[in-house]
Amino acid sequence: MSTCFFRFTLLLLAFAVLFAACGEDDNPIIEDDHDHEDEPFHADADGFVLKVDGNQIYRQFEGEHEGSITLKVGEELDVLATFLDHDEEEFLPENPEEEDDHDHDHGEEEVFALALSAFDSSIIEIHRHEHEGEEHEDDHDHEDEHHDEELAEQFTFEVVGLKAGETAIKFQLLHGDHADFTAALMIPVTVTP
Repeated sequence: MSTCFFRFTLLLLAFAVLFAACGEDDNPIIEDDHDHEDEPFHADADGFVLKVDGNQIYRQFEGEHEGSITLKVGEELDVLATFLDHDEEEFLPENPEEEDDHDHDHGEEEVFALALSAFDSSIIEIHRHEHEGEEHEDDHDHEDEHHDEELAEQFTFEVVGLKAGETAIKFQLLHGDHADFTAALMIPVTVTP
């Protein structure tokens, strides 16, 4: 009987080692949904942060929020939107760089953009920042700095207080003709006299 028990234990151990050695990547039944060239790139955001002059004024993550946009009549605020991943780390989405040998045309439909809507236009105006073309040196550090500035400009918008009151903004991150992220809650805005 002990020989039978020994063989059974050995067999279980062998199966356990074999099963543990097979990961998800080794399973031919599970399809790999990463690194497919034909699939569109998407921003995986679970929340966002709004900042004015580098200071957080509003934060929303997985349906929880804090803060608001508050300004006076006639005041203009430049607001930068950054996004939060599942670990609550901030990022700015950018399209993957295309290699020179690919013939993919990533025109307007592939660009990330903010969509801000559903607010009372008699209380506030919202304008997207337009990047002003500037000549930059070919130095790599200047190129990186210029790229970061352009990316921040892409996710910066201006809010102008028109009259005292309260409204709210629907916030989305568009990628081409669809939303990669839609905020669970509207962003509260208060304009004071």
